[in-house]
Amino acid sequence: MRKVHLISVSEPLILDLALAIREKGYEVTVSGTGLSESLLVILHDAKCTCYGEGWFPEKLTKDINFVVLGASVKKDNPELVRARELGLLIQSVPEFIFQRTKAKTRVVVAGSHGKRSILTMIAYALSKQNLVFDYALSGECPVLSNLFKMSYEARIALIEGDALVTSSLEKRFQLEFYRPHIAVVSNIVQETSPGIYRSFIHSIEREGKLVYFSGDEKLKELASEVREDITAIPYEGETIIDREGTHFLATRYGEFPVYIPGNYFLLNLNAARLVCRQLGVKDKDFYQAMSEYSLTLRT
Repeated sequence: MRKVHLISVSEPLILDLALAIREKGYEVTVSGTGLSESLLVILHDAKCTCYGEGWFPEKLTKDINFVVLGASVKKDNPELVRARELGLLIQSVPEFIFQRTKAKTRVVVAGSHGKRSILTMIAYALSKQNLVFDYALSGECPVLSNLFKMSYEARIALIEGDALVTSSLEKRFQLEFYRPHIAVVSNIVQETSPGIYRSFIHSIEREGKLVYFSGDEKLKELASEVREDITAIPYEGETIIDREGTHFLATRYGEFPVYIPGNYFLLNLNAARLVCRQLGVKDKDFYQAMSEYSLTLRT
């Protein structure tokens, strides 16, 4: 049985990675600090081995196939030091995700805000069409049961892209690893270097798509610089009709009742629609799905 060790399981995505890897039949060991009783119970029930609170470098052996390194792990972490001494294959979380999705159509959603909302809408619409997909998220999504799923049958992978440094061993940003076929950038805040997103956009696979918010001047400039083989697709907000306090999406397929929970909802909806169109979801089916989804958000 292939062996995998994950360092810093208290990081949310690391836990979900461990559970998914174990489900595929690997022998999984984990370590970390700040381990809660509930987390230990989850690991025990999944038959993932955890030796307790802290680091246990003496437990690492040469027969471990690879080590997954959490983003918060420091260079002098005793387990990381031991893994390097043994010459083990060490992967950051973005490296691991990319390696497990190389044969899939990767949709990476990035930007300073709205990522999770866009991903949620895409996931909901794909599920309504019974399209199978894998995913990797950095936070909870209301329509998905956990943060990570990997399977053999899915041909689509949804990835939440963060403009953060990957790990203590790799100073590239997480966005630079995923090489999307379809990239979404919702916006760039003032404090964020456009260079991060320039590198991300440059990493799009050949003949790929860039879906971007046309109301962001920095993004418009970056979109104008894309390679000739990349199709840049701008988006704005969807058109709505207000009829006696009820909102409707005004589309070529008719009107769809919609609940609007926030200022960016219609922008995010249009970004998700353009992605779903690339994945084979018809606009009419998407609008119907979003009408249903939005109405579930009404409190």
